[in-house]
Amino acid sequence: MASKETASGRQYHKGNVAEDLLIAARRILQTETVEDLSVRRLAREVGMTPANFYNHFASLKDLLLELGAEAYRERARTLAHIRRTSKTKAEAIRRSATTYLELAISNHQLFRIMFGLFPDAQQHESFRVASDESMSEIVLTVYGENIFDPSDIYASRQRCKVAYGVLAIGYGLARIIMERAVPFSPERQLEMRGFVEGVIDALIAGELARLAAE
Repeated sequence: MASKETASGRQYHKGNVAEDLLIAARRILQTETVEDLSVRRLAREVGMTPANFYNHFASLKDLLLELGAEAYRERARTLAHIRRTSKTKAEAIRRSATTYLELAISNHQLFRIMFGLFPDAQQHESFRVASDESMSEIVLTVYGENIFDPSDIYASRQRCKVAYGVLAIGYGLARIIMERAVPFSPERQLEMRGFVEGVIDALIAGELARLAAE
């Protein structure tokens, strides 16, 4: 099949346009922001016309949510690995919570896409299915069984409150660290992780329940 070199140096093949667009977006987001992306720029990166972009994605937002879905699928695999390789449930919960910070550090723009950049992201089927898969892994880690049912989200919210708490704490700590509400020097990543682990350990040890009972 005919090919040509793109702006990024990749060989562009007509049969692989969607993947090339995703690759170009991932690469740009490693050093730039979501706001720096555009259909025109991505089209230029893979060597096609902007109009042809819409043969592969409905919009730039659609492409970004597909990136988010891929990241959620990878996150589900990571959480499953943590669950299988942790010696205790406490260790698995602690390690799972720190993955939010690790993601925010390694790719903050992807973190934004996954967690709140688009308020209606759950309407994107691929994104929703992948995020539900990731949530199922958190539930498995916390409860030892998958009691999360995305087809009955209200009941799942009632059954899985602790798992939602782990998600909220992990995400919330990552966000306040990245936004410098809890200041750390950027190079102090081990200290950041230690802070997150310490918070999780304190909650697991029941410090919140003890303080609330005083």
